[in-house]
Amino acid sequence: MVHQPRPRRWLLLVIIAAVLTVGGPLGVRLARDDVRRDAPPPDVLKSVVVPGESGSQAASRTAARGITVRYGFDAGVTGAVVDEGRLLPLQVSTASGGALSSVARGGGLAVRFPGPCATYGGKECARAILESGPADVLNPGTAPLRYGATVRLAPDETTKGANVIQKGFSQGDSQYKLQIDGAEGRPSCVLVGAGSTQINVAQSSVSVADGQWHVIECSRSGATLTIVVDGVTRGQINVPIDLSIVNKEPLRIGGKGISPNNDQFTGSIDDAFVIIRA
Repeated sequence: MVHQPRPRRWLLLVIIAAVLTVGGPLGVRLARDDVRRDAPPPDVLKSVVVPGESGSQAASRTAARGITVRYGFDAGVTGAVVDEGRLLPLQVSTASGGALSSVARGGGLAVRFPGPCATYGGKECARAILESGPADVLNPGTAPLRYGATVRLAPDETTKGANVIQKGFSQGDSQYKLQIDGAEGRPSCVLVGAGSTQINVAQSSVSVADGQWHVIECSRSGATLTIVVDGVTRGQINVPIDLSIVNKEPLRIGGKGISPNNDQFTGSIDDAFVIIRA
């Protein structure tokens, strides 16, 4: 019987090393390609959802860390609208033929909401807003809070109720909100604490319903709520030092929902933001 020579051990080691060299980088590349390109980074995902965590616990964690979301709308509103940090995407919700569109602003885009309806709150009125999914990460608790947007509203676009940014409700809940209510078009900042029926409103002394772009910011620090328009303080009130905002509601832009009487905003919005500081 003729015996075949056995492969040399060094040759086997060379073959195995070659396979590993090819398979290693290829395996890594395939794993990376399998990750969604539009998904938030893993550390962001961990910061948003903690299994079994209550709203108040999430608020405490957020306050200890600090967080910012900012929406520029430069990619349009035909799909999910993501913030700069890709933390909390917004979706378009509509009713009664309502729609959102993009308008030019500077070198980018802003979002245009449906115009005023002849009958405020009527079922036939076009309604369209942007809203997130669960947003416990934007519960500030008692931490310093800033939120606002750049808006454009014509004199004939003012309405009885026009919500720019809102999280939560004033009844049986807690809330922070920026609104531009009434024929005069004066913006106001609203805070309602958990377990309280007191609605705290800081209203601007000036109107923004002049067809021009205006930057509006609401700021809560300790026992003070301030509204700033175009860099100038236009209103300020005292609020309870222990006022805490924790709710299960999403972040909404342009209205409090899509049901009739949704306080539909009827102008254009750009650079909407929420900042919670440690």
